[in-house]
Amino acid sequence: MGLGFHPLLMQLAILRYSQRAFPKYRYVPSVHPHPVIDPKGHSYKKEEEKPEYLPPEKWKQNDLYLYGIDLFNNGYWWEAHEAWETIWLTTQKDNLEGQYLQGLIQFSASLLKLFSGSEKGFENLLRESNKRFQFCLKEMSQHKLRHFMGLDLENWLKNIETFHSCLEPSEGKETDALHFTSFPALILES
Repeated sequence: MGLGFHPLLMQLAILRYSQRAFPKYRYVPSVHPHPVIDPKGHSYKKEEEKPEYLPPEKWKQNDLYLYGIDLFNNGYWWEAHEAWETIWLTTQKDNLEGQYLQGLIQFSASLLKLFSGSEKGFENLLRESNKRFQFCLKEMSQHKLRHFMGLDLENWLKNIETFHSCLEPSEGKETDALHFTSFPALILES
């Protein structure tokens, strides 16, 4: 399967949350130069961001989080993973925020595995991300939260289930999630 984008999804991807430019390519292991290690990488020698901690209720001011959303929605799953991991490193890992970010990181990585043809890697990371998100739903329910960091998590997880039910991945077969109209884009509350 090619590295192109589904035309319909390109129209949907217009919704942006950050003004940051996208990298020159979406990194896929064994296909592109590693972004930070290879001198040809799109982020080679780029200074690593060290953001100040922002509490989850200030998500609209968290440009790196919003950039991660944009990256994810446009198939830059490795890059989204890196953006969210940078934020995750500033959080407590076992609370709602830490588990939510780790779930996003793992789900993004699962889509990269799917794209790379690793059905087993996709399923394992999907399962791990779902554990994190189930923890989040329980915490959100206790605090009577419908949205967390702008996302209606319960609805988004239903979208993931729909997407998953449409897949027919097989080991070694590349599957680009962006080619599915059921792709679970991250749509934040306004």
